[in-house]
Amino acid sequence: MKIAIIGAGVAGLTAGRELANGGHEVVVFEKSKGYGGRLSTRYAGKENATRLDHGLPYIELSSEKFTPFVKELGDRGVIEPWVGPFVYHNVEDGKTKELRPSKKRFIAPKGMNEVGRFLARYVDVRTETKVGGLTHIGQDRTKKKTWMLNFTSSAVESADAVIIATPSKQAYAVLNTTIDEIATLKLVREIDEVEYNPSFSFMVGYGDAGTPDWAMLETDHPVISSITNEKIKRGSEQETSFVIHTTAEFSKDHENEKRDVVEEKILDALSEVLGGWAAVPNWKQLHFWRYSTVINPLPYPFMEVVGNDTPIAVIGGYMNGSSLEAAYLSGKAIGEYWNRKFKD
Repeated sequence: MKIAIIGAGVAGLTAGRELANGGHEVVVFEKSKGYGGRLSTRYAGKENATRLDHGLPYIELSSEKFTPFVKELGDRGVIEPWVGPFVYHNVEDGKTKELRPSKKRFIAPKGMNEVGRFLARYVDVRTETKVGGLTHIGQDRTKKKTWMLNFTSSAVESADAVIIATPSKQAYAVLNTTIDEIATLKLVREIDEVEYNPSFSFMVGYGDAGTPDWAMLETDHPVISSITNEKIKRGSEQETSFVIHTTAEFSKDHENEKRDVVEEKILDALSEVLGGWAAVPNWKQLHFWRYSTVINPLPYPFMEVVGNDTPIAVIGGYMNGSSLEAAYLSGKAIGEYWNRKFKD
């Protein structure tokens, strides 16, 4: 059967890989230029030679269920253990001390987007293709497939089944187009309750300036939650550069602020943490993650509509957690389940 997946983040790509391995025709539609979701790497600085992971700075291993995938990525050379050093900065006394994470961390030396590229090899991914809504053809159809995907470009494409693998707010918008046709109201009501904390990712470069000896700094600063030392990640060939992730409170308060004002506030905070030299970078870039961290995840690996001729499901990193691992396990769960369900 032909299965359409909306969203090329880790959940969508994982589901696609499982279903493709199960013999299904899988097409993944992604509204942006790339894939991998928050596993994003940006190229900046002189001749765009500086690589910065401005989404998730690392992959964290929490459970045995996630271990085989982490091992697979490691065996293929996509990721490697991140040994640090990691430190914690206390604003009140200005002191920095060693931080020992309770869970194993991994990074992708060539950029976190390599994880998305690895998963995308198994499916047909169509980027810059935004799905605006769905039309249910119904069980009285003759030779037509169950679903019609309606793109914002006015194009359409049919599929036997649909998986929505986007942040809950975007999934809500797509599902809302089907309420009058099939029983998606329960799904819509539940995912509408999911809330997120936003975050700014601020990327800065300092050329050949000296760099701290830590790989990542976490802090209780009211503006900055963490700073990733991208030079330590990449090695001597990369200039001194950092990715600063802001706190949820600062991000919510300044979501609608002019970007140059936000940048100056973050630079002021950065100089308080690292010193005055950090206030004047050679270059800077700002990115806003509206759906950075899930506050209240749903207690299921996935949700689906059960009925005649209406295969549609919702998956994502807001299912059973708020992490990359949750996204992967959600995608794998629906893939394995649908392979069993539709094996004939």
